[in-house]
Amino acid sequence: MLNRNQRNSNLEILRIVAMFFIIAHHFAVHGMGNIDFVASNPNNYIIFFCGILGKIGVVVFVLISAYFMINSKFTLRKLLVLGGEVYFYSVIFLLIFKIFLPPVEPITLENIGIYLLPISHSAYWFVTAYIVLMLISPFLNKFIKSLSKKNFIRLLLLCIVLWSIFPTFTPTFMDAGAPMFVGYSFQFVPILWFVVLYFIGSFIRLHFDIDKLSFKKLIAIFSLSMIITYVASCIIGYYDIIYPLSQNLHMWVGYPIEAVDDGILYMAPALENKLFVLIASTTLFLIFLKRKEFSNKYINYIAGSAFGVYLIHDNLIVRHYLWKTILNTSSYYNSSNLILFAIAALVLIYVACTGIDFIRRWTIEKLWIWIVDNKLNHLPDWIERQLKKFETYLDGYLK
Repeated sequence: MLNRNQRNSNLEILRIVAMFFIIAHHFAVHGMGNIDFVASNPNNYIIFFCGILGKIGVVVFVLISAYFMINSKFTLRKLLVLGGEVYFYSVIFLLIFKIFLPPVEPITLENIGIYLLPISHSAYWFVTAYIVLMLISPFLNKFIKSLSKKNFIRLLLLCIVLWSIFPTFTPTFMDAGAPMFVGYSFQFVPILWFVVLYFIGSFIRLHFDIDKLSFKKLIAIFSLSMIITYVASCIIGYYDIIYPLSQNLHMWVGYPIEAVDDGILYMAPALENKLFVLIASTTLFLIFLKRKEFSNKYINYIAGSAFGVYLIHDNLIVRHYLWKTILNTSSYYNSSNLILFAIAALVLIYVACTGIDFIRRWTIEKLWIWIVDNKLNHLPDWIERQLKKFETYLDGYLK
């Protein structure tokens, strides 16, 4: 049994695995996203597989966070440290590419705000949704802990039916911007779905008895849900290659379904909120959670840079150079060595980005944490005073 200050390295390994999955997804979406697919090319099915991995990685990341956040206290310090990391990478890459390397897309006054205000401008969609989740987590925690186990189960079932089962088996038809069958509210909306995942991760932490499920059952459920997701993606993906945007069935990979307006019936089996992606992600989380706990400082430290790996390789400017210039991923579309190339690329990206983030953690982060702890340490009290003043004013105004 680990003490309260030790991190379970099983979940830290899973954090690393989840980031590998996300890089694999970006390999498919950004590396192979602008090529003309040929139906007879067997490499299509490698790309489809890479595409679904990232969706599982995202869900796993949020489940891990929820598992810990339900019993932890939100602090402004955590938010400032995380925000500092996001702003550092956004601004440093803007400066590097502005001064030394011309970006693929010109940096203009119109888009510079995205790089200077990456959170509010959703330069990283995951980060924006995650920080909102952090901000509302104290209220979610109070609400969750006020529920009985029975009512919590009812809430989970309702959420899963509305925002996972319903959109999984009911396609969306877009016609002149009007969604039919499944509307905007039931599609993948990041912060809404993150709240649902927060409920699931919290339930696992508070009420779920992991001993009731064997490794064999968990692995079987995970494998079956992965197979269903992959086969469905391959079938719809093949259909889309044969009849691109000309028939009534289409798989939209990497973007919310409702974002496209072309009068097509959409079926996307590998989005974050689809039922079998949810099942695969949750069972994978439970598999790692069920393993005997242990703590390894080296694994934990490496996992601490997983978020940095995401911020580096999926930076809006970096991603163009990474996939199109450095790796030239699309040139391997017809190669018989695509699998080997993909594995090598994922490992190279993870190792390189981890190394870069190590340097940041040894230098810039230490400085930033010192500033937060010594120069901004009065900020939480100041915010609390302003909130109380506002509450007093509001109470007086409403009376």
